[in-house]
Amino acid sequence: MGRINILDTLTANAIKAGEVIERPVSVVKELVDNSIDAGATSIKIEFDNGGISLIRVSDNGIGMDNEDAKKAFLIHATSKIRTIEDIYDLSTQGFRGEALASIVACANVTLITKQADQDAGTLIKYEDGKLIADTETSADNGTVITVTDLFARIPARYKFLKKDSTEGMYICSLVEKLAIINSEISFKLVKDGKTILSTPGSGDMKDAIYSIYGKQITSGLIEVNYEYEGTKLKGYTGDTKTVRGNRAMQYLFVNNRAIRNTSVSAAIDEAYRNSVMKNRFPICFLSVYVPADQVDVNVHPQKAEVKFSSETDIFRLVYHGIKNALSENMASEFRDAADIVEEMQRTSAPAERIQIHMDHVSTDNGGKLRGAVTYNDRPAKNEVDAANDLLKLLAEFKPDVDEIAGEKQESSVNVKADQPEANISIPSEVIPDAEVKEEDAVIPAQEPVHELTGEIALLSKARFVGIIFNTFIILEGEDDFFVVDQHAAHERVLYERFMLRKVKRDEQKRDVQTLLVPQIIDLSTADYSFVSDNLDQFEENGFDIEILGDRQIALRAIPVADKAEARLKAMSQPSVFFQMILNDLKKETPEKGSIWYSLIQTTACKAAIKAGDVITAEEVASLIEQLVVLDDPYHCAHGRPTFFRTTRTDLEKRFKRIV
Repeated sequence: MGRINILDTLTANAIKAGEVIERPVSVVKELVDNSIDAGATSIKIEFDNGGISLIRVSDNGIGMDNEDAKKAFLIHATSKIRTIEDIYDLSTQGFRGEALASIVACANVTLITKQADQDAGTLIKYEDGKLIADTETSADNGTVITVTDLFARIPARYKFLKKDSTEGMYICSLVEKLAIINSEISFKLVKDGKTILSTPGSGDMKDAIYSIYGKQITSGLIEVNYEYEGTKLKGYTGDTKTVRGNRAMQYLFVNNRAIRNTSVSAAIDEAYRNSVMKNRFPICFLSVYVPADQVDVNVHPQKAEVKFSSETDIFRLVYHGIKNALSENMASEFRDAADIVEEMQRTSAPAERIQIHMDHVSTDNGGKLRGAVTYNDRPAKNEVDAANDLLKLLAEFKPDVDEIAGEKQESSVNVKADQPEANISIPSEVIPDAEVKEEDAVIPAQEPVHELTGEIALLSKARFVGIIFNTFIILEGEDDFFVVDQHAAHERVLYERFMLRKVKRDEQKRDVQTLLVPQIIDLSTADYSFVSDNLDQFEENGFDIEILGDRQIALRAIPVADKAEARLKAMSQPSVFFQMILNDLKKETPEKGSIWYSLIQTTACKAAIKAGDVITAEEVASLIEQLVVLDDPYHCAHGRPTFFRTTRTDLEKRFKRIV
């Protein structure tokens, strides 16, 4: 029939390249893996325009001679394995011999490499998938690979790339992971000509974490070192206060390879059960070491997933490893508490003149808790009881904002008595501003913008029956009833309200609230890159941000808060509010120009009444009045349904009253 075609080599390679090279970060991953396998102790990654126009990876590894340099670009040419059996005893990052061949199929590539015992290096250059240069050149020991014009010949792949800032953020996130697990290698990341990350290469994972995330996160980490059935777990996990709202900072590695695995994630959740609040996730940097023949790394094209021979053993390894670390840390804190009691016994005032109270509680500019515990004239049982009372008071004075602040801070509490003043440092939480009651959480209904018809007309006339689970509002009509999600409904009301104000302000400068003291925020490399690339959009819409050095920004102003937005602002410091918005913007990866819409969406969700909040019948009536006149009363700002309707006939059928 002549309908089956044998594809030419260029077409076949371009199709296959799509399995390995999905976006610029895939190129970086493959090249850095090769540098690690080459024994490099220093790796430099440079990229421009999100990696689309330029990616360059330089290392000081063993390099290649001319023959190996030419072979490296052939499909399935590798120095990592020789036979199929070698796959089951891998100690390298790469092994399939597809990386360079795939990159050449979708970009222009230049390789310069030299071994230590050679006088001159080798230059190999490919354009349009064809070898155009193979010459000697002067070079340093190691390898430099430059990739340009990625996907220029594959428009189908190019058009699905995200904007440059998002692609750049992916690269930054990858390099952070690689730098943490390969702490013995010094990584340097250069974005658009500016160095944004540099790690020491000391061999200590905690040093690498500190260079990426700074003191605030590093101070809340607990070392993990555990063995079980021939497997090992090493790394660091956060204490019960060092948590986040998602798993973005749960870094998991298997045999020094960054991976995703449901068993490991489930073990982490189980280890922290009843220790952290619901929907909060601990920060962790955990590396599992498994005999090579007990793990399959060949189940995913990007090698991002692995399969263990015994998922149960891995679950137990991670669970018990974290549990033991948390228990030891708790025991250490108890020992510290005992030391404080002993110190109080030695330095406290006479027992008959002891009184404990705390006043003038506030946070200083650094976010530290400040207070005063004072001894005055009041009889007490004895000094030990007084010291224990003090510890109890300090333990009780802990705001319930773990889910908001999520950061371990160092606080100073002054103890004043007849003895000289003593300073005691204890771990505490940031105390946010006092929560503002949202007086107009349910705003007056506006006039209908269109005639009410169908379900909406029926909903507007339905009679309030009650609320179940402090979440779902029950309304009864003549021949039907409605179940309304109070959070989703209120979220939609606020979303359309804020959107209406946005439209009216499109020609005006956004009102801002200038902070009395600018908030200095430490960001990860990926977050710093994202904010820097979208700075104009943030500033146009109410955030006054100054880019500082060393991955820091100064937050000088935030969008002005309406009373309905006050719930969100009151829950957190401006810096925490900004981080919450940033996380949502990264997740949604909005196009430039739509960042404010994502901000409105997030603010409406956070400011709306929540599932479990108690509201009155009057507030229900006001909420329904507002809901039915909206442009889209059927969905919340994120697309979830706000209500559903069930008829009397449906109920009678379910109870077999009618057939």
